[in-house]
Amino acid sequence: MIVLYLIPPIILFVLWIMAKEMTLPAGINEEGISREFLKIALFIYEKLCSKKRPIEEGRIRGYLAALHNRKDIEQMETEYFIRKISIVLVIVLAGCFLAAAMFISSRNSKFLEGGNIIHRKNYGEGEFEAGLLAKSETGEEIGEYDFLVNERLYSAVEANELFERASKEAEQLILKDNPTFGEIRDDINLIDNVPGYPFQISWKLDDYELMHSDGRLETDKIPKEGVLLNATAIYKYNEQTWKQEFVMNLLPKALSPKERLAKSLGDLLKEADGKTTYDETIELPKDIEGEAIVWSEQVEDNSILILVLTIVGACMCYIAKDEELKSEMEKRNLQMLADYPQLVSQLVLYLGAGMTVRNIFEKLGKNYIKSREKGDEKHFVYEELVRACRELASGISEIEAYERFGSRCSSQQYSRLSTLLAQNLRKGNGELLKVLNDESKNAFNERMDKVRKLGEEAGTKLLLPMILMLLVVMVMIMIPAYMAF
Repeated sequence: MIVLYLIPPIILFVLWIMAKEMTLPAGINEEGISREFLKIALFIYEKLCSKKRPIEEGRIRGYLAALHNRKDIEQMETEYFIRKISIVLVIVLAGCFLAAAMFISSRNSKFLEGGNIIHRKNYGEGEFEAGLLAKSETGEEIGEYDFLVNERLYSAVEANELFERASKEAEQLILKDNPTFGEIRDDINLIDNVPGYPFQISWKLDDYELMHSDGRLETDKIPKEGVLLNATAIYKYNEQTWKQEFVMNLLPKALSPKERLAKSLGDLLKEADGKTTYDETIELPKDIEGEAIVWSEQVEDNSILILVLTIVGACMCYIAKDEELKSEMEKRNLQMLADYPQLVSQLVLYLGAGMTVRNIFEKLGKNYIKSREKGDEKHFVYEELVRACRELASGISEIEAYERFGSRCSSQQYSRLSTLLAQNLRKGNGELLKVLNDESKNAFNERMDKVRKLGEEAGTKLLLPMILMLLVVMVMIMIPAYMAF
């Protein structure tokens, strides 16, 4: 099993050797072990992920281009994907080591020493339950046992007090699924101990043909009208005995050879516990009916689950990176829509003052750059406006620059604005100021509608918490009132 957990690290080691000489993109500055993971991710990306889905590639590339004003979009896309892949690799590697550690830990004995020795806890430290698995010398499983190892002895007075409490708790344990001792229709549980108490319990029945000593009923032998059965529970602890009488109606079963062998072994365990009350260790039986017994602990191994969960988590992280990018894109679009009315109103103001559209763009771009140098918030629409100014400075025509500006902003409002600006240059629209003035009014109205809609959505989202708070208040009022009666 441990080999399964070592396969992914071995694969990663081989990939690391193959990717050791690879050169990471210039935008990645990580050092140390994280840089090595990024190299492996780059190798996987170039060798295995070269055939991408065109739709996904275009969507991711579009998001990155909109969020980051960079020309090297292919390098930026490569950086994005290898960072995603490196996160997955780190999670899978960590999960493999964690699963392997849990697997090894589950195989280490907690209390079984020397194959058949258990250390008893001292008085006051409490008892503990040892999960044991019994096998024959040939490896055949005999039975599983939850072996209660008691602490060292209580005094006689303390034992009497414990018996008073244990006898009351024992009734429900004995009844099992039956409602009362006067109506026993299912097997009962003739317990040999009460969890949390040091007593060993034995039973005396007045008819062993109707009920076995473990509480199983022989249903075929019980008449339809029912039969009464007297059972006596004998509590034993430190040479003291107590009795508890029960009158009940019962139903029993027969033991198979394997069950009989397991029961006999269980009795030997009780006997071993009784013989070593004053000892620090308990020696488990070495053989039964001439057959050697091999003892081992019952272990709970969740290492496979850990490995599966880490792989699933790594896949979810890979997908979450795309969702995170999509969320950033949505925030960008919302911000640009919120900034649209202000941008149009500035255009109207400066056009009314006699400035050209190009000069307005340059002025707004310079003002934004100065505000950013002072530490103001980033606004994507002005980032695109600055980019349009640089394109104009590089020799691109105004019409093409405005059309590119509207295309990059990726919204109907900005496309309409860029169309108005381009048409003004193509056809000489003398009413541009009037048209933009109307556009400014419409933009403010649309913004007010959007704010109103967001407010209504916020109120709807608050409805459920308000209902829960109302329920909590009602509970806080009703429970004291109910308890007062």
